[in-house]
Amino acid sequence: MENKPELRCGIIMPIASMFDYTAEHWLEVKGIITQAVSQIIEFNFKTDIVSNSDGEIDVIHKRIVQNLYNADIVICDISGRNPNVLFELGMRLTFDKPTIIIKDDKTDFIFDTGIIEHLNYPSDLRFNKIVKFQAELANAVSQTFKKSKDDPTYSTFLGNFGEFKVPALHQTTVSDVQQLILDEISSVRREVNSLKMNSSKMNSPKRVSNDDRNQRMKIREAVQIYIDFNDIEGEPLDIVNKPSFSQHLNNFGIIPSGENIDYILHLLTNYKESIKKVNNY
Repeated sequence: MENKPELRCGIIMPIASMFDYTAEHWLEVKGIITQAVSQIIEFNFKTDIVSNSDGEIDVIHKRIVQNLYNADIVICDISGRNPNVLFELGMRLTFDKPTIIIKDDKTDFIFDTGIIEHLNYPSDLRFNKIVKFQAELANAVSQTFKKSKDDPTYSTFLGNFGEFKVPALHQTTVSDVQQLILDEISSVRREVNSLKMNSSKMNSPKRVSNDDRNQRMKIREAVQIYIDFNDIEGEPLDIVNKPSFSQHLNNFGIIPSGENIDYILHLLTNYKESIKKVNNY
């Protein structure tokens, strides 16, 4: 049997519950994607979520950038229009490397990515339709990757707007601009989350007043940024009691007490449960 070189197939997708989607739903979708890619005979792809990292917490975002760049092909699920997913997709498209976009039948097309072919799958994950989707996805991954290697003019996205040259991104280069990357990710993510939350209804514990929607948005944004840049160890209450966490919230004008403490604990608990389920999958 011929030993094919191992190729990296990165996955960009939600992992936490949101709106009508549960964390278990995303675990099942991840399994569907992984199984579809494993059916490819021509190439030996190893699938992994691009945000997975074994490194130190302070270099996680550098690792995400590196994973997005190094992946031989990326599959991105934009179902539910998750802000983090859209941010990572935008970065991948900036590198102009092979990318497959998938979405469920409940999610509308996104205008900016309309020039890229989308594959649809049933949101209820009905078996017969999922089997057909897996075959389509496996074929799309194989054909897209092959074309990217055989066609010197291949472009996933940028080629539609003119001639661009994407510079090589080495690990040392990422290290040199560590602070710039962290600052830019923080800034852009805050903007994306703000736009997303302004256009969507949020489900939250009853202790958080419906009249305080702006405060909830600020809390959710602050907690997400803290999670992105810090080691989230211990129980949610232990995290809330950390001086660094309190200082972080203070920077956003948030005091973790009284009417908002339950919502903060709710967000941290959901995050811990989602990560645990993904790691155990």
